[in-house]
Amino acid sequence: MTSVARSISGAVSWFFDLLMAPFASMPAVGMILISALTAVWALLLFKAVTPQDRLKVTRDNLFGHIYEMGLYQDHLGVLARIQGDLAKANLRYLAFTLPALVALTIPMILTLGQLDSRYAERPLQVGESTVLTISVAGEVSGVHLEAADGVKVAAGPVRNKRTGTLAWRLQAEKDGSHQLRFWNGETLLGTHDFLVGKGLPRLHHQNEDTALGILLYPGAPNLSASEELAGLSIQWPQRKTSYLGFEMHWMLAFMVFSMIAGLLIKDLLKVSL
Repeated sequence: MTSVARSISGAVSWFFDLLMAPFASMPAVGMILISALTAVWALLLFKAVTPQDRLKVTRDNLFGHIYEMGLYQDHLGVLARIQGDLAKANLRYLAFTLPALVALTIPMILTLGQLDSRYAERPLQVGESTVLTISVAGEVSGVHLEAADGVKVAAGPVRNKRTGTLAWRLQAEKDGSHQLRFWNGETLLGTHDFLVGKGLPRLHHQNEDTALGILLYPGAPNLSASEELAGLSIQWPQRKTSYLGFEMHWMLAFMVFSMIAGLLIKDLLKVSL
């Protein structure tokens, strides 16, 4: 399952890399674009899956029963009937929309995973430092780290005897993708590319071994080719993105912009909600 998940995640990541490339230096614009495009495909998918005519009639009946409740507040018998009709209309509306919600789940999860990997964390800037931690399957007494030019090993390795992990403090000295090589004596345990600079690369603070984790966190370090490396984590800085002078968490920004876009274009796309 993990190999299938990596293939799916790789294909989706390739598409988003291509889509986000022009906005590497404009993360706010990239978020607005992705939110608008998401609103478009979500509305079209909702329209394709739901019976639009029956949904519109059910929605109108639903609102009609709500208005009735306001008119007959003092008539308990009539009010009880209206509440029953309202409950039935609610169930019919849910029955019509549930297939669309199911159909939207997988593409929405993949989209949110891509946005989280690009907007939750950012690469280090020159002069900044962070801590990298690995866990190794087997003996760790001879493990050391070899860093390419552009990354300075400021301290380490520090071994946690309780967990068996090894940690280094790394300092960014030059923009780019710099290879880190982990050795156990003369044996190469594995490699990892360490990113320094700007842009919207995919990042995640630790590796993921499950199929769901791979789909949810496409920026997680891939250790599938390094059998001796059991785990790797990096403390990336939190990304802060400003929209017209206001900083917003990426999830809130996505919800706001996709909702605005959806409301603006739903009539143009002739979609009944």
